[in-house]
Amino acid sequence: MPWQTYKWFRELQSLNSNGLVNLSGSKFYRCHTKAAIVFHWVFVALYAYGILKQIDDLSQLEDGKLFSFEVVFALIFLLFVVVRFFYMRQFSTLLGAGDQIHPIHRYFAKLVHLAMYLSLVLLPLSGLMIAALYQARIQQPLVWELVIGLHEVAASISYLLIGIHVLAALYSRIKGDGVWSSMVPIWKEQKRSDLKIIRKLIALENQVCDRLEKRFVSSDRPE
Repeated sequence: MPWQTYKWFRELQSLNSNGLVNLSGSKFYRCHTKAAIVFHWVFVALYAYGILKQIDDLSQLEDGKLFSFEVVFALIFLLFVVVRFFYMRQFSTLLGAGDQIHPIHRYFAKLVHLAMYLSLVLLPLSGLMIAALYQARIQQPLVWELVIGLHEVAASISYLLIGIHVLAALYSRIKGDGVWSSMVPIWKEQKRSDLKIIRKLIALENQVCDRLEKRFVSSDRPE
């Protein structure tokens, strides 16, 4: 199954590089639209605000206004993430880098993006489940442990994946491959990095990706 999904991904990326189709089968883009950039940075603001204003104790939900605000914010956040997910499907992974990025790199970047969206959907959903349990005065400890545990896991995974996303973006900026400039309005790349150490890092990255691709494909290829 991993080989088949990777093969499917490679075929679509091959078409992508020729400007024929992208992962959603719609119009091909070589740079993000203004709407995509707005979606990205509004999400950053919503996510940061959600972290800063999160409640410290469930007893705070006794405040009716706070309870209502938490529910409305969770619904807005959930709707925004879902709409953004479907809108961003029209753009290829690591847009702006052209053919410089190894297919294995693109493949794992796509998996990280999908996992990130999943955690960001589970985060408000589990929060709404907590609100519903609190409103209904559910007393079963096991139910509470499961729902709160789901919320904490979703939050932790989102922290981890967004951290990876930020580090990868900074790495792309250092390489000067164009991915950073496709979404970030400042500190634009002028050209690919000429630094010897960066070129060595890129070569090492491609070597690792080549080995992964050979091992990944051959280990799961049907006889």
